[in-house]
Order: sequence, then structure tokens, then C-alpha cells
Amino acid sequence: MDDDLRPWVKRRMWLKAGLAFAAMPLWLVSRKLEAATWFRQAFEAKQTDQVMAALKATAVPVSADLQIEAPQKAENGAVVQVELTSHQPAGSVRSLRLLADANPTPLIASFELGKQVLPKVVTRVKLAQSGEVIALLQQVNGQLQQQRRQVIVLEDGCAGSEREEPFATSMKMRARILEDGSLGKNITELKIIILHPMRTGRSKNDDGQLMPAHFMQLMQVVLNGQVVVDAQTGTGISRNPYFTFYLKDAKAGDVIAVNWQDNLGYEGHGQVTVSA
Repeated sequence: MDDDLRPWVKRRMWLKAGLAFAAMPLWLVSRKLEAATWFRQAFEAKQTDQVMAALKATAVPVSADLQIEAPQKAENGAVVQVELTSHQPAGSVRSLRLLADANPTPLIASFELGKQVLPKVVTRVKLAQSGEVIALLQQVNGQLQQQRRQVIVLEDGCAGSEREEPFATSMKMRARILEDGSLGKNITELKIIILHPMRTGRSKNDDGQLMPAHFMQLMQVVLNGQVVVDAQTGTGISRNPYFTFYLKDAKAGDVIAVNWQDNLGYEGHGQVTVSA
């Protein structure tokens, strides 16, 4: 990562995350994302080729294994569900990245995946206009693959008007072991919803004034004290961020924690127990 990328550490505020703060284990309460760095150069780039250059991902081959599931036509670009999937086994993929070529800042999210995480991610994104949604996969050996899908957008999801409200946040999570099937054996599905405005800095309030950007930048998923997903997000994630991850060999009773931070210094923490 480039030297000019600054660690994202600002003022910290403990926020409710759906579970009582006092019930959190000490390792979760004390954990800080000091090792994480928000990739400013890539997330603030205005063109896809600039993002790819920042990610050192030029001349990347298209792979049939990497798939993007998204609607062909999105009525409302503010909330478009996208699923990225590779059939490579857990532990073989280092990262998945998601871009929207027609967005003002194309890079939407980056997910660094641990050895127990399948290369399969579901989230909801904002699309400013019709264009290509791009998935970029990096294997643990450094090799890159990409896939693209055209999505028609009928209503801009990155601007418009928005009501200005006091900031409040919460988090809901569910982790359950799936029946053996196409994803394999002993797979846990983790769903996360975080209450957050995810303002782009391009929307206006009722008085017609631009509202400052306010969005999540960093998120970590921690399984039994070990980070298994290290995510970075930009303004292209939809309001009230939603994520689904798939973990291999988690057991009933294991503890999964989620920690996040945003660009204004707010942060949230929560945990869930894996159920059978």
C-alpha cells in the first residue's frame, strides 16, 4: 500500500450495536482498527482506470469463474443488491473488490478475506447511472481476475435530496450454520445490517444545501478473536449497509464480532453467536 495512504484513526465514540456494551468480551471492547488503512487514493479516484492503477490491477483478464449477480435494470439506483461469487475454495482468494464504472468515485468496497471465508459476498450499492459493475479478484498467489456486468439505472442513486437527522446507529447480525449443499459442508452464513446514513456529500437537504459526506470506511469481522474479513468501503455502499459473508468450519457457539469506523470518527461494535 502506498506511503501516502494515511491510517484512518480519528476520535472514537462507543455506540450501541444491538447488544449490551457491558456484555462484550474484553478483546472486542479493546480491539481497535489501528492496523487498518483506508485506501484513500483508490476510493477518491474519479475514473475506473485510476482505481485500477492505484490497485496495481492493469490488463486484468476476464474470468468465467468470477460471477456478478445483479439486476439487468435497477429502478432505483440508491439500493441495488449485488452478489460476487467465485467457486475457488476458501483460503485461495486474498481479496474481492467491487466497482461501478459510472459512479463519481468508482471503487465501492474492498474485502480482504481470511482462510475461513468463501469468496462470496452480498451487499447493496448505489449506482449513479447506467454502466458496468466490475468485480476484481486477487488470489493468494497475487494473480488477478475480473468480471463485468452491465446494469441499466433508471434513477440516480448517488445524489438527490435527503432529510437531515441526528446521527444514531445500531447493528443487527445473524450467523447460522447452513445445511450441506452447493457451498460445501460446515458453512456458516453471516448477515450484517448496520444503521448508517452513508451520505455521499452530493445529496441536498430540504433547504437545498449540500450535506457533508458521512460514510463507513472500515469494517472487520472477527471470529473467536481472529480477523477473518477486513473491509474498506466508500460512498457507493447503500444507506444502512448490508453484507452477507460465508465462513467455513465455524462451530455452533462460536462468537463472531463486527467492528466498524466511519469518516467522522464514529464507530460501532457488536457480536453474535453462531447457531446450528
